[in-house]
Amino acid sequence: MTDSVLFPVADHSVADYLVAESVSKSYGATHALNPLSLSLQKGELVTLLGPSGCGKTTLLRIVAGFTAPSTGRVLLGGRDLTPLPPAKRRMGMVFQAYSLFPNLSAEDNVRFGLTVRGVSRAESEKKLKELFALIGLEEARKRYPHQLSGGQQQRIALARALAIEPQVLLLDEPLSALDAQVRLNLRDEIRRVQRETGTTTLFVTHDQEEALAISDRVVVMQQGRVAQLGTPEDIYRRPASPFVAEFVGTANGLDAVALGGGMVEVAGWNAPLAVEGARPFARGEKLRLYLRPEELRLSELRPNELRLSESGPEGDLSGQVTDRRFLGSITRLSVQVGNSTLVADLQGNEAAAHPVGQQVRVSLSPLAAHVLRAAPVAETQAELAHV
Repeated sequence: MTDSVLFPVADHSVADYLVAESVSKSYGATHALNPLSLSLQKGELVTLLGPSGCGKTTLLRIVAGFTAPSTGRVLLGGRDLTPLPPAKRRMGMVFQAYSLFPNLSAEDNVRFGLTVRGVSRAESEKKLKELFALIGLEEARKRYPHQLSGGQQQRIALARALAIEPQVLLLDEPLSALDAQVRLNLRDEIRRVQRETGTTTLFVTHDQEEALAISDRVVVMQQGRVAQLGTPEDIYRRPASPFVAEFVGTANGLDAVALGGGMVEVAGWNAPLAVEGARPFARGEKLRLYLRPEELRLSELRPNELRLSESGPEGDLSGQVTDRRFLGSITRLSVQVGNSTLVADLQGNEAAAHPVGQQVRVSLSPLAAHVLRAAPVAETQAELAHV
């Protein structure tokens, strides 16, 4: 089954504004992008997320017109763009490298596309005033690229892309070369600007947090295919495959076997665990059980308490704190439970109450765990059609 089946776009609705229809790219026997289809609504920000080599930049370049697809076509507002060169597609692009003209001032860099299109000086001046106010760099108009910080240069690149009023904005890992705090600030700035302009945007990144924070929808890609498409919450809370669960965010991944009736047996644990999502699986099926660190709750298991040998009615287990790492807003604790090491993210005083070596009760709700088949099967792929 190809991804074009998972995201059918043969009958394009009015809401389908930018459409990549059954596009693929091969270089000889190497398939950089397997046939897939994807559609964006007007004004939507969709992020292509995945590790290096997964095909996300290839797909972006096909949409932009820099790379010709081996199969398929690209539509914008119902018009086939596939034969058109990049300059005829009314798309603005921001690259990882800022690509500013070093011999031009910031305002002349932004003005460049307007000049090429024959926009009058008066009109371009009005546009520049609006854009520099939008990106908050009115005072930097006369500066040259070497006089600007990396974050400021990328804002200028964004303004230059928006100056031509593109129908689609394409962002190819525009923040990856920036320092962490600058990256965080500019990420929020890009989202604000995109919302204010209403520009349909396709954003490429390998950073999971970035994708979750900035997107209306996220496309997780794996080996040239779409692994899952959904809202950020869908991707994080309801991953469609072990790859998505382990790539997006932090997850405790455990091997388990279905016992039927919503119960699972986790490798190395003394007792079965009640998991709401395990009900559809038949007894004996091999599963992967995923627990997000923030879903776990710890309490001290005092010496006079009977050590838990099995899960309690609410899924309590016994364990021992083996490590702790302070990460600023949270402290990440490692807890040995049977043959498994779980990580739990706690805040403030809650984390301080559990030193290394402490015996603890690990509490989790039956709804806290997400269960998937250990190996994808046809039925698992079919479920993606309903995302």
